[in-house]
Amino acid sequence: MPRPKRVRRDTVSAVPFVIPGLILASVFIIYPMLLTLRLSVSEYRIVQGEFTFIGLDNFKALFGDPQHRLLYAYRNNLLYAFFTIPFILLFGLLLAFLINNLSAGKTFFRVSLYLPVITPWVIVGLVFTYLFNSSNRGLVNYLVVDVLRLTGDYIPWLLREWTGNAVIWLMGIWKNIGWAMVIYLAALQGISREYYESAEMDGASRFVLFWRITLPLVKPTTFFILVNMLIGSFNVFLQVLLLTGGNPSGKTSSLQYMLYDKAFNLFEFGQGAAIGIITGVSVFILTLVMNRLTKQEGSV
Repeated sequence: MPRPKRVRRDTVSAVPFVIPGLILASVFIIYPMLLTLRLSVSEYRIVQGEFTFIGLDNFKALFGDPQHRLLYAYRNNLLYAFFTIPFILLFGLLLAFLINNLSAGKTFFRVSLYLPVITPWVIVGLVFTYLFNSSNRGLVNYLVVDVLRLTGDYIPWLLREWTGNAVIWLMGIWKNIGWAMVIYLAALQGISREYYESAEMDGASRFVLFWRITLPLVKPTTFFILVNMLIGSFNVFLQVLLLTGGNPSGKTSSLQYMLYDKAFNLFEFGQGAAIGIITGVSVFILTLVMNRLTKQEGSV
């Protein structure tokens, strides 16, 4: 069969399988993206359903905010990534390495350490709110003030800028270590025992085995977790909503929480859409950079 006819036949055969995916992508991805772009350059009146084109005024209002809420939110997303990802990678790998070398009880520890990942965010938020309650009812304040007597006053953990952010980071670490552990565990189980046996025959210690064999072979997995965690750091929302509500004055807010607050509390849909555009562009640039780094790492 001539090539043009074969290509046309293959195209016609593939159309019924492609159309459902195109419809779903158009309804749930392309249309929302175009609507968000339209909202970001418009003033939207929800009651009348009217769009009024105002150009870049929404972006100017966000960047010209005298309280710098957008800059604080952007900073907090970056700080969240900076303070949580190293701990997630480190403890995820160490826990996976320890579990992988157990002779018994692997399933028990794997399930136990993965429970935080599947625990609903609302429950986790209630637990952390109790732990860091500003009064003596909070467990942390009780230990710090009444038991250890490190300070004479109860600390309002969730009402201050840096302590509130620290609790958000701690919650993110606790929630995600189990996920990284499972991914690393799958990578470790895929490493052939022949590498370790050969090194042991040459007299390599456990530390040398870990440093010279395990770490290099799980490097692609580390990149995978790193990329997912970096992108996920721009989706921080529930932690802020459940713990601090962005207080004080938006200094513990995040981009996604600020979007939610602008759109659904203040009904400033244009500015909310503008925040979504800023977030999307940031994630896109970050993805390009990480892809470039991954290609460079693979070519070395």
